[in-house]
Parts: sequence; structure tokens; C-alpha cells
Amino acid sequence: MNLEQRTAALLELVEQYRARRFAELLDPAHAEARQILRTALAEARRRVHTAIVEERKRYALEVGAVEAALATDRRLSHQRHAVRLLDTAWRELRARLVARWDAPATRALWVRAYLQRALRSVPCKAGGWRIETHAAWTDTERAECGAQLRIDGVTPVAFEISATISAGFRVVSGNNVLDATIDGLLADRTQLEGRLLHHLQQENA
Repeated sequence: MNLEQRTAALLELVEQYRARRFAELLDPAHAEARQILRTALAEARRRVHTAIVEERKRYALEVGAVEAALATDRRLSHQRHAVRLLDTAWRELRARLVARWDAPATRALWVRAYLQRALRSVPCKAGGWRIETHAAWTDTERAECGAQLRIDGVTPVAFEISATISAGFRVVSGNNVLDATIDGLLADRTQLEGRLLHHLQQENA
């Protein structure tokens, strides 16, 4: 083998070594690069997923807040409407009660009903009954009621016109009182408004 052949063989050997060494270095680098890429892609997907989840949560919170605000607005609107409705109904109720007291026929029913209650619940003390009343209850009507009360065992009976009573009357005997004035009948406004609102809602249903 001459010098040229030996040189060529040596160069071939060097080239084979270089190729083998290059492959030994490059293959792990490719594998590492692929792993880095897979890791980067997985991390990117995780970040995108996390961002989407967070955005959905933020959206859900915003939607929930808007819905809660709308529900609050609706509730407040209903409450304001109910207050206006009750104010109107309360004025109407009071006006109708005054009208019933002012009319002789319905005033007689009012007087009869509440005097019957008074006979059951207000004892006749030694001083008898004092009946405070609005002036619409006439002298004649009061005289007739007084006569009937004496038959029922209430004596004496004294009537007293009160400027503070706008309708109705109040029976007083010692510490016992039956308040059949319009203010007494409407004293429990909370309960009456609840019943009024229920009645109005039933009418509108």
C-alpha cells in the first residue's frame, strides 16, 4: 500500500470517526430538543388551560354579580311598588272607614259590633263606663245605646265627645279599654299591611 492509499485509508478512518462522533453528539441533542419542545408545548397548553379556566371563573363571577345586582334591583323595585301600593291602599282604607262611620247605617253596625265586644271584655267597675266618641255619633243614637247598655247591666254610662277621635269610639272602665276608634282599629299597621298586600296580590294574580 503506497503513501497515497494509506493517506486515503487514514482519511476514511477519520471521516468514519467524525461521523460516528457527530451522531453520538447530535442524537442526544435532538432527543433533548424534542423533550424541551414537548415540555414547552405542555407548559404552553397548561398555561392556556389555566388562563381559560381563570377567564371562565372571572366571567362567571361578573355574570353572577350582574345577576345579583339585577335581582336586587328587581326586589327593590317590587318593594318600592309594594310601598306605593300600600300607601294608596292605606289611605283608601282609612277613608272608607271614616265614610262608614259618617253614614248612620254603617255607623250603627260599627257601634253594635264593638259594644257587644265591650260587654264581653270590659268589666263594669263602680264608676261604670265612659265612652269617648267622635261627634258624628248623634245625641239620639247615644241615648238609645245608653238605654240598651243599662238594660245589659252597664251603669252608669257617660258619653264624652273627643276632638282627637276622627271616627269610632273608645270604651273606658278603670284601667280597661276597648278601642274601637279608627286609630285603634288600624293600630297594628304591620299586620294589616301584610293582609292588605296579600289581598292586593291576590286581586292582581
